[in-house]
Amino acid sequence: MKEIDRETADTLRRYFINASPFLWGVLEARKKKERIKELKGMGFLENYSENSKHKYDTINQDLLVELGIDGIIDRIVVPLVYKRLGSEALKSFRRHWEQGQLPDKKYLKANKLYHYRRAILMEQWEENRSVPEKDPALIFLEINNSLDFVDRWTVFAGLWFEIIDPLITKEEKERQ
Repeated sequence: MKEIDRETADTLRRYFINASPFLWGVLEARKKKERIKELKGMGFLENYSENSKHKYDTINQDLLVELGIDGIIDRIVVPLVYKRLGSEALKSFRRHWEQGQLPDKKYLKANKLYHYRRAILMEQWEENRSVPEKDPALIFLEINNSLDFVDRWTVFAGLWFEIIDPLITKEEKERQ
C-alpha cells in the first residue's frame, strides 16, 4: 500500500470514527460480540475477552492505537472488501461509479452480492447503530428493501473509489 499523507490519514480517521455501520460494514459478523471475535481471529484486539462489553467508540480508539488508520485500512478494510466482493465485482462497481451509475439489481443478485428479503420485520439496532445485513453489496450500496431497488452509493463507496483504492498498488490488487 502506498504511504498515506497526513491530510488523507486525518480524513480517513474522522470517517472511521464516525462510520455507521462499524468499520463501514466490511466485517462479516453482524453483532458486536461476533465482530470482536472476528477481529480477534484476525490477530487484533488480543486483550479483549470473549464477553467484552466495550462500546464501539472504545473499540475504534483501541484499533487506532493498535494499528493506526493506515493499518486499519491496509490490514482489515482492504483484505475484507476484496474477500467479500472479489476483484471482478469491485472493477464493475468502479466502472459504474466513474459513469455516475448504480449497478443493476440483477447483476448483484446473479453474483450473489445481494439477496432480496420479502419481509423486513424490524431493523436491528445496537448502541445507536443499525446492524447491517451480511450482503456484500451493502458495503457500497444502499438498497431499498421495501421496493427492492438500488437507491444510492454509501459514504464508504466514495471513500473507497476516491481515496482508498488509489492507495492500493497494482501488485497488491493482483494478489487479492
